[in-house]
Amino acid sequence: MNMSLLVAPDMDLPFFERVEQFIDSSSPELRVLWAKPGDEFGYLPLVQHLGDVACVGAVLWDEWLAESVKKSLEKKSGIAESDLRTLFLFLAGTHDVAKATLKFVRQIEHDELGRLIVDDIAATGLPMKMSKVEEGSRHFQHGLVGELLVSDWLQKRGCPKRVANALGAVVGAHHGIATTGEARNQAARILRRYPKEWSALQQEILAGMAQVAGVEEVLPRLPEQIHADVTMRLVGLLVMADWIASNEKAFPMVASGSQAERVRSGFAAVDLTRPWAVEYQPDEGTDEFYRRAFGWPEHFGARPMQKAAFEAVSDVDGACLLIVEAPTGEGKTEAALAAGQRIAADTRAQGLLLAAPTMGTANGLFHRVAEWATRNTPEHTVTSMNLVHSRKMLSADFEKLRMGGIGTDTDGGHGAVVASQWMQGTKKAMLSDFVVATVDQVLMMALQMKHSMLRHIGLAGKVIIVDEVHAYDLYMQSYLQLALRWLARYGVSVILLSATLPKETKLALVEAYGSETQDTFPEDLSEAYPLITVVDGQGVREIEVESRPTDIEASIEIVPDGLEELRGLVEKLTEDGGCLLIISNTVRRAQDAYAEISQAFPEEVELHHSAFLASDRAFKEDRLREALGPDSRRGEGRPYRRIICATQVAEQSLDIDADALITDIAPMDLLIQRIGRMHRHERPVEDRPAALREPQVYVRGLLATDPVPVFDRGCAAVYEPAILMSTLANLSTAFRRPDDVSALVQRTYSPDFVPPAAWAETYTEVKSQLKMNQGTAELRARAFQIPEPDQADKLEGLFGRYHRGMDEKTPTGEEAGVAQVRDTDPTIEVIPVIDTEYGYRPMPTPDADCNDIELVDDDVLDRDTAFQLASSVIRLPARLTRFASDFDAVIDQLEKQTPIGWTGHFLLKGQVALRFNEGGEAELNGGRLRYTSELGLEMVGGEEHQSREQNR
Repeated sequence: MNMSLLVAPDMDLPFFERVEQFIDSSSPELRVLWAKPGDEFGYLPLVQHLGDVACVGAVLWDEWLAESVKKSLEKKSGIAESDLRTLFLFLAGTHDVAKATLKFVRQIEHDELGRLIVDDIAATGLPMKMSKVEEGSRHFQHGLVGELLVSDWLQKRGCPKRVANALGAVVGAHHGIATTGEARNQAARILRRYPKEWSALQQEILAGMAQVAGVEEVLPRLPEQIHADVTMRLVGLLVMADWIASNEKAFPMVASGSQAERVRSGFAAVDLTRPWAVEYQPDEGTDEFYRRAFGWPEHFGARPMQKAAFEAVSDVDGACLLIVEAPTGEGKTEAALAAGQRIAADTRAQGLLLAAPTMGTANGLFHRVAEWATRNTPEHTVTSMNLVHSRKMLSADFEKLRMGGIGTDTDGGHGAVVASQWMQGTKKAMLSDFVVATVDQVLMMALQMKHSMLRHIGLAGKVIIVDEVHAYDLYMQSYLQLALRWLARYGVSVILLSATLPKETKLALVEAYGSETQDTFPEDLSEAYPLITVVDGQGVREIEVESRPTDIEASIEIVPDGLEELRGLVEKLTEDGGCLLIISNTVRRAQDAYAEISQAFPEEVELHHSAFLASDRAFKEDRLREALGPDSRRGEGRPYRRIICATQVAEQSLDIDADALITDIAPMDLLIQRIGRMHRHERPVEDRPAALREPQVYVRGLLATDPVPVFDRGCAAVYEPAILMSTLANLSTAFRRPDDVSALVQRTYSPDFVPPAAWAETYTEVKSQLKMNQGTAELRARAFQIPEPDQADKLEGLFGRYHRGMDEKTPTGEEAGVAQVRDTDPTIEVIPVIDTEYGYRPMPTPDADCNDIELVDDDVLDRDTAFQLASSVIRLPARLTRFASDFDAVIDQLEKQTPIGWTGHFLLKGQVALRFNEGGEAELNGGRLRYTSELGLEMVGGEEHQSREQNR
């Protein structure tokens, strides 16, 4: 199957012909200038590269860019879409105009081949002596100089100054970062005295491309100003065009044939798919739509919440925000995909992104979304899909898609979904039609980050779904709210899914998105549950959804926190067997609980937390899902007795059904999530022991309750004591789901909460600390954020931290971006190995074939061995890297321990190793670590440092 379905037979041939004429008619001096130095077979001439990028830009604008983005650009700029296209093609064709400078062309003269190219340039008679000012200037870079040349050329032809500067800034930012005023001023001084022969070449490029694009006809119609929300998307599209045209396999150094043939063959070599040709049949009923979209049998129908979500978007005014609050098990994911499909059809978006809180949940959703995407890709069309997080290459489902696609060999009435190889880099990953990602990938839209324009153009054409919104703390909410403001500015529809949200949090999200079209907002929001909230051009409206009948009536009891008391409670509850879930707030508490209970029930206790090797954790979780999943029955897969000791990993991604729950005290919304892992599935009554047929919840983690609550130190380090006190005050002895969900959450997080009189003094203290912590978190978040769209007049404002010297000391890559949008201690991921006399062995993992292989440090690894190693990643305890000096010392030690052979394999490049001895222990920066498949990673000796990230 031909995946390259982007370039249509009716592509803009007249434009390509004009480009070809410009290339052929350019002066001898211009034709000899280079853009890419190439090799002994030839180099890429500058004029050819400029023509290629202009042509690629035309194809991207006409065939790839979503109609929703074009309409938004037109609306926000005040420039007609056809005129915007003309401006963009001019910028694409002149983006490297400043490669016609001495500093650029002479940079290769010290290389043998480069010297030959420079000699050819000199042979044309061009002066080759560079001024000392130009030679010594670090600001005279071709992107920045090109910005000045384009802006000046436009202004001299009547373009308003602010618009000319904004369009020039698009050229200046095409290497990933906008320029600064100081740097532009220094470069401008050099240009004012530039050799006239070189200035003539620059003007030849500008005038020639202006004629090719027809830009001078557009200039009289331009407004007085263009803001950064427009130029950010233009530069994102320009970077795409530049990168495609710079692909030597697609656009060879030596051109042959016509320009149209070159472009056609270039796109044939780049597996870039068209936008999603989303289908919606207006006369189709809601149930029929769901059955077709998800392949449901005829007797299946949409649930009330799913119907309400789908019908809520049927009459929205333009882009919208849809907030869906409903209990687990209501089918929120399907509701969001269905609503997203309807929105995409109405707004002509080019795809959809689903963001999940963790890599585990993203992996779990990927297969479901891929099946849905395949079913809803129209016949004879191809769409692209990506999984976006740091460990995606370890996902079996993604590997299947990457190697063969889905639906590529079917006649089932639908199209195919593929993983575009061109879009596999971290910077290009968001450009696929369908994306399943961790939420960081959306939040990083609000982060000052190099090449962020690619993220913006990728998100701008999609419908965005964000799952588990209740799981994001204040720091992440700050990024989410800013991202919502930008998405609203771009005309992007967003769907937020949550179990339930505190009204203050929801109102902040509503205002963030709605501020694009609304001046006033409701003073209060409904406490109904389930609830759908819609924000669009018409305002804010809430839709109450029919609630399902009460499915749990659980008793709740506060119990002592001691390990002996815990063991006694477990023995009592499981006297006749049963499956018990114990959720602790820290890894240490989970390990202690496991050690204590294992003494009473050897071989019947499991431990689950984040401090296991990724492969060990996946193996244990898969086995647990099978044992306690919906299809197991007591005596037929479901164990007679099983005690699960876990951390917060059990809150979200594990679809398990326990008979009873023992949990550490936690914020109310998270407690409700934990209760959702108990009596979760419909099953025969005999599946549960008689004593556990009524749901029971036991809450621990309190050292005292009278006269005021005293929380375990680990629990208080993970969750704010003020929220824990409010949760405790609002807990009763019984809980009904879904009846009590919304009221409990709203009362817990209400700013009007009044504690019991005996708690007043303590609560005032912890509440004050909470506000201080929240203020500090907001300040930390703001330090890395881009401005709000209303405050972003110039493109350079979106890269301010790079211009304050922070880029030299602050990590700026993908992992650094993830760290900056999560309020976590700095930690490091390592791959543990067993140190041997002559090299190392992979850490033993379940079902692996490489456990006994001994490797030498410089061995070239096969894929199976590299995969096992990469699957063994684990995060170090935060206490090891709490301070910057510790972080640097640990990195230095780990790099020295890392086998040199890893640099040659794509799965291991950039990873670091930690060597353990045969006893499973390692020393690092003065600390001792121990790893066992039973307990996971432990710090041996010393006080356990509590970290939000490490404790999950």
